[in-house]
Formats: sequence, C-alpha cells, structure tokens
Amino acid sequence: MKLNRCNTESCTPSSNSRMPAMDAWLASPFAGFSTLNPFFDFSRLFTSPEPRLAADVFEDDQHFYVRLEVPGVKKEDVKLELVDRKLTVSASRKGTSTEDARSWSLTRTLTVPDSVADEAISAQLTDGLLTIALPKQEQRKPRSIEIQ
Repeated sequence: MKLNRCNTESCTPSSNSRMPAMDAWLASPFAGFSTLNPFFDFSRLFTSPEPRLAADVFEDDQHFYVRLEVPGVKKEDVKLELVDRKLTVSASRKGTSTEDARSWSLTRTLTVPDSVADEAISAQLTDGLLTIALPKQEQRKPRSIEIQ
C-alpha cells in the first residue's frame, strides 16, 4: 500500500475522496446494520420533542399544585380532564386577523397521586397562569406523632 503525502498545494478538502463517506457514517454509524439502526437513531438527539405546556408541580401540607403557563388563552379555551389518575390539560389559542398573532394548541398529561381527593379539584386562570389545586385526602395528610 502506497501512502501519498500532501503538500499545501495538492492537499485540499475537495481532493479527499473519503470525506463525504465519513460524514454519512458519522450521521448514522449503524446504517448498514438494519437490526441495530432503530436503537441508535442519533437524529433524535438533534430534533426537539413535541411542544407541550410548561408545568410547575409543588405541594404543601393541604394540597398538590400544578401551575401551567397559558399566555393569551381564555378560560373557554382550556379543557381539564381527569381519567384513571391522569390529569390532562389542553389549551388552545386562536389567532386574530393581525399577522403577528399565531394559533396553537398544546396538551400536558400528568399522573395524579392516589392521595388526591378527586371531587375537590379546583382550577383558576389568572394572567396567563393556570393553577390547579389538588387537595390531599384527610387520611393521607401528614401528622406529627408525639413520642412518649
């Protein structure tokens, strides 16, 4: 095997015939192995996941809280559903006739703890923040035990 040495005039990126093949291999190194390729799909690393509502979840002694950002959404355009311990929040905003307003629809599903009193869940929409209060059941609330 003969090795060619490059000097500054004869060695350019376009003269290297292996460069396109190397780029293709780096993009998908397991492309030749059809059984392994689905497990090593590197394209997922560079694509963003489906957009969804941003949520903060926190709790105090009496409630769990979920706070979601829904800017520009009216109360009528928010839908809350609780099915099989799954709380689904859907919000949509319809664009107006101006060019800069956009329409969108987002959904977020959260698993509700068993200790939540389902019948007492409440929600409030204020200034683009949807706050959902999930009250804890009486028997599940923390209590202090006195040591004797």
